[in-house]
Formats: sequence, C-alpha cells, structure tokens
Amino acid sequence: MRTAASRCLTTSGSLRHLRLHLNPVFVATCQTRNISSADVFKFTESAATSSELPPLPTPPAPGLSLDEIIASGESVLEELGLWSWWKPSSYFRWALESMHVHLDIPWWLTIVAATITLRALLIGVPVMSQKLVAKQSMYRKEMNEFRDRIDEARKENNQLLQQQILLEQRDFLRSKDIRLGRQFMVMAANGAVFATQFFAIKKMVAVNYPGLSEGGALWFTDLTATDPYYALPFISAATMALVTKVGIEMGTTADQMPPVMRAFMSYGLPVVIFGVSSQFATGLCVYWTASNAVSLIYAAAFKVDAIRNIFGIPPVVPMPKTAVQKSAFSQVLKSYKDNKSIPPSIADLRQRDATSFKKAGRGKPIT
Repeated sequence: MRTAASRCLTTSGSLRHLRLHLNPVFVATCQTRNISSADVFKFTESAATSSELPPLPTPPAPGLSLDEIIASGESVLEELGLWSWWKPSSYFRWALESMHVHLDIPWWLTIVAATITLRALLIGVPVMSQKLVAKQSMYRKEMNEFRDRIDEARKENNQLLQQQILLEQRDFLRSKDIRLGRQFMVMAANGAVFATQFFAIKKMVAVNYPGLSEGGALWFTDLTATDPYYALPFISAATMALVTKVGIEMGTTADQMPPVMRAFMSYGLPVVIFGVSSQFATGLCVYWTASNAVSLIYAAAFKVDAIRNIFGIPPVVPMPKTAVQKSAFSQVLKSYKDNKSIPPSIADLRQRDATSFKKAGRGKPIT
C-alpha cells in the first residue's frame, strides 16, 4: 500500500507539473487512506483477549498396545491387517487366535489343534477319496488291460486305434460309475483346505504376530524363523511320501498311477517339498507335519472294517500275488525306450521331407 501511494504521489506530481504548464489554474491532488487489519478482518486486540474464545480441546488418551489388547481377550487381527470378511484364511486366523487366547495353550500346539479340528470337520473328503480307491481296485485288471492296449497302439503309431481304445475305456468307466472328475474334485478340495491354512499361518508369520516368536518347543522355539537343523522339513517330506503312497489325499494309490506320475509322486515330490519347506518358517512346517500326520491316521483308521462299514466304504481288492509291481524308475525307462523305438508315421516323414527340401533350397550351391 505504501508503494502504491508513493507511485500515486509521483504520478500525481508529474501530472500536476504537466498540467500547470498547460493550465496554471488546474491543481490536481491525490488522497490516500491507510487500511488496517481491523477494517478487513474485523479483528482487534481486545477481541483476542476476550472470554468468547472456545477452550483448547483435550488431547485423546493413549491407546492400548497389542500386548494389552491380547491380554484383555480382544482380537488384534484388524490392527495387524489380518482380517477380511471375504477371505477363508481370515476365519482360520480367528480360530487360531481364539483357541490360543481362550484355551491358554502355546502357539505350536494351537496350530496342531486347529489343523486336527479342521481336518476332522472335513472328514467327508478322505471318505470320498477312499471310495474312489476301492472302486478303482475292483476293476484294476480291466484298467491295466486298457493301459497296455494304448501302449501297444502308441508303439505302432496308430492314432486311430488309440482314440478307439480311449473311447472304449470311457464307456467302461461310465458303466461302472467311475468318474475321473470326482478324483479331481477330491484333489481340488484338499488343495483348497491346504491353501487356506497355509496362507493364514504364512501371513501371521510375516507380520510377526505377538507370541509366535516364543511359541515354539524343543529345538524350534521361534515359529517365525527357519529350522536350523532341517528336521521339520525332512519330516514334512517323509510324511508326504507316505501320504502319496497310501493315496489318502488324491483318490488313487501309487500302484494305480501311470509310471511317470508314480515316479514323480514317490521320489520327486518329497525332494521338492524338502527344498521348499527348508526355506519356510517353522510355524508352516509344524502345520504341514500335523496335516500329514492326520492323513496317515485316516489311512490307518480306514483299514479297519468297522470304520469302513460306518462310512459305507467298500473293501479294497488287493493286487494278485502273481503280479509283481516293478519300480517306477524301471517302468519310466522302459516307456522311454519304447517311445524311442516307435517308427515314424507318414505325416512325420512328410514333415521331414519338407524341412529337408527347404534347407536344400536355401543352402549354398555345391561346387
């Protein structure tokens, strides 16, 4: 405002000097007015000291810590970002937390107890698996005959005969009410249960849920760290190999699988599980071991005729004593040699001739 006033005075002086030369009678004046903050904001110092101002707000009381909330029996899943109403893993975390708080048991025993409880509630899945195993064992001879015929047709490179045998096998399975889709349903159900518990515990370990670092036992006192002795990963891999052999989780036993699949499930899968689980926290290994132990208990229980009668599981027809089951590796090697000895088909020969013709046309001329 002072700058504007000085400019106005300067400008007014210049205009006055110019106009005096033009008209001596003309006199120009410039008036200024100082504007204060009271004129603009209607604020004065007396109003600032008046008693009309509201009192200062009271600061909020400090909240409870996570340990204090857990000690009071309340859930801390939302505070740690572990709760979502649409995720099944959130409800399993809530079950773990409730069992740990209300039953006052250590965390490793909480994981074992929750795993056993959930597997007991979903006992219908292993029952369906055992029914599939028993039904397939009744027609093991016919299934092996179909498999041998398909192998012979593959050796002859007869695609039409292979398709015909597959159609005959499909009709036979339908007539005996053997649905391979049920086997995939059993595997999908077991996979969903495993994934729910696995990711629930993994997220709790990732956020370092209070108490997990001291909730172990024996040599694995810290459930958030890896096993320094690789004992739990080895137990997980060994029990998984036994579960695959008895076929309690997949609706088929190892002797009913194709050679390549049987070799992978018997030898490759345990090695993969050991390598992967050795990088996991011990809390996940405790769950994996407990889940495999429950599967083995189911496999032993379903061998009792009284239990099978309760659940309506038909008896399993054993393999004939004359049939000697070859090792998976020998069968895979034999299948590989047989495939190498298969003569090429007419379509393969035509493709090779066309490839050789293109290479000869694009190559350099022979001198």
